[in-house]
Amino acid sequence: MSRPPAAWPARRKLICVFVGLVVIGGAFASLNWYSRKTQPLRTGVKTPVEKSIAVSHPSNPGYLGPQSCVKCHADRVAEFQATRHFLANQTPKSGNMPGGFSPEKGTYRVPELSLRFEMSESKRGFLETAIHQTDAGNRSTSSAIAFCYGSEGGNDEVYFAWHEDRLYELPVAWLAPSNEWGSSLFDRHGSGDFSRDMTIRCVECHNTWFQHFAGTRNRYGHDNFILGVTCEVCHGPGHEHVTFHSKNPQSKDAHAVARPAQMTRERRMDLCAQCHSNALKHRGPAFSYRPGQPLDESYVTLKPKHPEEDHVANQTTYLRQSRCFQQSDSLTCVTCHNPHQTRSETNAGSASCAKCHSNEDCTDRNQIPAEVQNNCVGCHMPEGRKIQVFFRTETDKYVAPVKRFEHRIAVYPDARNEVLLEWHRSQSGPESDEEVARLSKLLGENWRKESQRLQSESRYLAAINACRESLRFEPDPKTKEKLEQLLKIQTGIDTDLQDGLWYERNRRYEQAIEAFQRVLAAKPDHVMALGKLGTNYAVVGKKELAVESLKAAAVTDPDDPYAPGMLGWLAYLEGRSEEALQYFQQADAVEPYSAKIHYQMGLALSKLGRRDEAITQFTKAFEIDPNDVNSIREQQRLLGTGSIKEPK
Repeated sequence: MSRPPAAWPARRKLICVFVGLVVIGGAFASLNWYSRKTQPLRTGVKTPVEKSIAVSHPSNPGYLGPQSCVKCHADRVAEFQATRHFLANQTPKSGNMPGGFSPEKGTYRVPELSLRFEMSESKRGFLETAIHQTDAGNRSTSSAIAFCYGSEGGNDEVYFAWHEDRLYELPVAWLAPSNEWGSSLFDRHGSGDFSRDMTIRCVECHNTWFQHFAGTRNRYGHDNFILGVTCEVCHGPGHEHVTFHSKNPQSKDAHAVARPAQMTRERRMDLCAQCHSNALKHRGPAFSYRPGQPLDESYVTLKPKHPEEDHVANQTTYLRQSRCFQQSDSLTCVTCHNPHQTRSETNAGSASCAKCHSNEDCTDRNQIPAEVQNNCVGCHMPEGRKIQVFFRTETDKYVAPVKRFEHRIAVYPDARNEVLLEWHRSQSGPESDEEVARLSKLLGENWRKESQRLQSESRYLAAINACRESLRFEPDPKTKEKLEQLLKIQTGIDTDLQDGLWYERNRRYEQAIEAFQRVLAAKPDHVMALGKLGTNYAVVGKKELAVESLKAAAVTDPDDPYAPGMLGWLAYLEGRSEEALQYFQQADAVEPYSAKIHYQMGLALSKLGRRDEAITQFTKAFEIDPNDVNSIREQQRLLGTGSIKEPK
């Protein structure tokens, strides 16, 4: 993909220069389209469009919060308040925040960026302050922590801040398992507090309700929310239910409320798959899913190739791959998890297995010590670190602090061996000592081989995780050296990617191309680098290389709409509207609730003379994003009127 263009005859060069100028102009437009939101009209008089924009904020559809349930369900609410679901998002409170906010522990440094963060408690509340040493002196930006994800959960605790009505994720988080601060992968070219947008799906999965402003990435109602995953996430908005039973206290029927016990297995699975799956792309507005509805009516579920590419939690996908699930017509998440209670041995432990399995079902039972014979989970759902959620600490990189259980219930020989290893470590005597040495060597070697396999596939994050697992069993110097090599490769990939994006934003396209090429030299299937390389090739007029790279991105990850969207845009700019429409439809299949994609489809349909279909697409774009003035202008142009066709 980095080969130089061949020499062409002079006449052909002139033609290509002209075409290149067209492509460059179009690529500039596409870059602006992909990186900036359309702004409302700014005129002295409010147009009908602006009037519509002014009333685009959604209203609460009837969510009340868990306290509305206390009058009738006090015991249930009380036990539920101790669960990690309830604590999924909390406001910061003195006494509940980790010890890292104390003066002696409140600093986190990033030396190569001349940057440090200080976490503290003040009269403003709890603060995360970025102090950036620059040529112009130190620049300090303090952000008041508004929300804590994972509060009191004993894992990673991530913090969020308001900037006016926009919500941002702060870069430094508390890692409870290792009792230290760590940072997420923030933009090294950033400034201020180095925060990033709080995405809609992140908000949906940690809260019962948040007023999200349609068409924006991270604008939310500042005081219109219900924090945590509470009763109404699984039972639906409670206003009608509470109103009815307040007026009819004698009624024993559960009026206007979803009852999971009466749902089909698929609908019960959907309740958990709202967040414990890769259901990431919206089909409709935020917080529009309702319990009892098919989840795929609200979201597109992506299918990444590898576990390290999963959403934060993807347990339902792997549970479905289990024979236990496939050979049962009733097994769901709640077979093992009581969502109203905290996790315990009787709630999500091996006792859950005994509901369906007898002792005789375990063929290993008589060959292992009696003390571990009932550790079904340890052997068949092993706990391990999931590298898709990682942090950098002051002493290490790509650290996965949280352990999660494997939900593909199966036979895992290494898991069995680890259970035995832990048992032998608790024993004394030469026989157990020999077994400890043998099993440690075996497990260390198996993980080393796994790391080598993953590295050969350019799956560096997973290879890093496998290396760490190997060192956990056998502290081999060569494995430590290999880990350092992998960390260097992955750091280089992420650094080059951020550099490439920065060069692109600053219109240094040739340098952006070189940076993305370096990413792909290390990891040829990096889909973002492939897509961005294609875009930057288009900007500098290298059309063939642009199309080649974008097509490679589309094949590498069919779940990513960026490449087909760009291919469609380039085809549209060159007058190939039918081809453009096909690409836009491909992008729409992955991300159906995108104003940008519907707008682009409308443009292509308009060029093809399919007026009514084009109007439909522009209308959809405006419904999704009431600030999308371009779509409404195109609709008005096709209608031949200055008035707005009201969305249905």
